[in-house]
Amino acid sequence: MRVLLLTPFAPNVKHLHAAADTIVRLTPRLAEKTDLFVYSPQHRSAEADQAGLSYSLLGPTAPPRSSPLDRLGPKPAWLRQAWPRQSTADVVELIDRLKPDVVHGEYLQCAEVLGGYRNTVLGLHDITENVMAESYRASSGLERPYRLAELVRTRRFERAAIRRAAAVLTLSDADYAVASSYNPNTLVARPGIEIADVPWQPPAGAERPRLVFAGAMWRRANALVAHYLASDVMPAVWRVLPTAELRIVGAEPPADILALGAADGRIVVTGAVPEIRDEMMAAHAVVVPSIVGGGVLMKVVHAMALGCPVITSPGPAESVRGDASTLFVADTAEEIAAAVRVAVESPDEAARRGHRARAHVGEMFQWDNTVRAYLDAYTIASGQ
Repeated sequence: MRVLLLTPFAPNVKHLHAAADTIVRLTPRLAEKTDLFVYSPQHRSAEADQAGLSYSLLGPTAPPRSSPLDRLGPKPAWLRQAWPRQSTADVVELIDRLKPDVVHGEYLQCAEVLGGYRNTVLGLHDITENVMAESYRASSGLERPYRLAELVRTRRFERAAIRRAAAVLTLSDADYAVASSYNPNTLVARPGIEIADVPWQPPAGAERPRLVFAGAMWRRANALVAHYLASDVMPAVWRVLPTAELRIVGAEPPADILALGAADGRIVVTGAVPEIRDEMMAAHAVVVPSIVGGGVLMKVVHAMALGCPVITSPGPAESVRGDASTLFVADTAEEIAAAVRVAVESPDEAARRGHRARAHVGEMFQWDNTVRAYLDAYTIASGQ
């Protein structure tokens, strides 16, 4: 089966966000099962880039151009941040030339080009309408009308894309419930995960409790959580653990996130680090609630795979089918603070939950199952 895979994030480069755990690891596995061609606007054609690849990697025919007009019109402004107009033109030409059995758009950004074809698969990493809704709720002042416009445009664009696709893939049961209400050919494809050889152990000799929140800080959803932790959760934590440290770990923190560390020495904004897993393993707990909901928080899955004590909110817990035996599930700032106290003051219990979580995700997030779901979607889309 010949497949043309479209992705805004090139699978042969290093990413400081969830693409490193999804598209980068997924693509070579799909190439083992299909005749795979991959197009990404991030790829700059060079023979050296193809060395060792099991798929054909294609890039743009011309440098992408941005315009202020990209923020106007019926389509969301965020679309052009990762999918230039030139990419749509490139893909139309590629489809005509390659004549693939399936055109697979991974991420909503690629959906623009899928509408003109019937043999399409759309891979969703979250329900972006929900992300935009939370951004609107969190906005104020002159920003608010713009956020409302983005919400309306995103809702229209995303729902239409889901309806038009021959098959849709989601990462979680919650996103499946939304997408399947618009398209009955929706499947769940949880990403695979690597399990740590040596699980987390309570930090020995730590001077003060250390909590870690990790994620790409240029993503608005992560920035909203960082602000929530600093303004609502940590004051409640400090009432019982006054020396506790919150480490906000992730690439490209904007000025407002950096300001959180400047305002209180117990908050450390690290920026990008060599290995996020090392930060998690050195923490007393990984605190990763979600404000937006939907998708699978890969930071939750990673922390569970390491055997770390994980404190999260009900949405992410449901997405990994976790419960109180594997996670600390908390819905409010006070509940999160209470969970932090248990994790810090009862390290043996924290370790037991972490070790059960490690076994749980090892069974649930397996690449063989992921690839099987994608191949099932390809079969639906191609009619084979």
